[in-house]
Amino acid sequence: MNVPNLDRERLEKILRKEGVSRPVDEVIAQYEYERAAAQRLLHASREERRKLYSEVYDNLYRQFSGLGQYHSPKRRAGLQRCFDAIKPLLSPLTRFAEVGAGDCEFAKMVASQVKTVYALEVSFESLQEEANSDNLVLMHFDGFEIPLPNDSIDVAYSNQVLEHLHPEDAIEHLQEVYRVLKPGGYYLCITPHRFRGPSDVSRYFTREATALHLKEYTYKELYQKFRQVGFLKVWSYALTQRMPIHFVPVIFNIAIEHMIAPLPYPLRKMMTMAISYSSSRVIILSQVSIIGQK
Repeated sequence: MNVPNLDRERLEKILRKEGVSRPVDEVIAQYEYERAAAQRLLHASREERRKLYSEVYDNLYRQFSGLGQYHSPKRRAGLQRCFDAIKPLLSPLTRFAEVGAGDCEFAKMVASQVKTVYALEVSFESLQEEANSDNLVLMHFDGFEIPLPNDSIDVAYSNQVLEHLHPEDAIEHLQEVYRVLKPGGYYLCITPHRFRGPSDVSRYFTREATALHLKEYTYKELYQKFRQVGFLKVWSYALTQRMPIHFVPVIFNIAIEHMIAPLPYPLRKMMTMAISYSSSRVIILSQVSIIGQK
């Protein structure tokens, strides 16, 4: 991909405004890699994808070792807010599974409160072996089959994972999570909202996700998928300043989506971001935050 000099200058201004110190050429190289990898995944068969997920992300983390800013104070603060919010769903007897555990920082927080945490990840490169402890179990999986028994998990969790799956694999992912959950168990799923996107590296280059966010979702789309696989109850949820996790009827978010969907891209994105930063912190479109109960 050839980026004109003017685009390079604009890109550098955007990166510095966002506090990103990475060289412009490195960001361009990452986009080129992710765009090509995304096309491979999108055009691969299901059996080919079983191997490709690990290959693509292992190569990504090898080539761009600084990705994720895993140990940044901002990221740690965000993980702490999520952890504090879901504490009401945890107990010393809870069996917890995080799909897409990355460096296991969140998994380690949860492990301090529960019986067992299973940290699942497709990339060997991102898994941290030193994270293993008596009640934190690292598990490599292929992005399809979760290597856990039926009805064995009380709470499942994923944050910024579903958008990395091929659209055809989303239902299978939800079916697998549903399978391993105990009756009455919860799945908390956080994924970028499409109206605010793209949220991957392609946001610097295009108006649609063209890198490794293979599909970004709306509340309506994800709600329908949760119901399709059998979740009895499905809510959206928000993290507020005054209380822990706050359950919200999904219809509120879907109604807002319906109103702003016809707007032109710039106005729709502006409206989505304005709603995201509303003072209520309850009805938000900064991301799709869904919780399903089996």
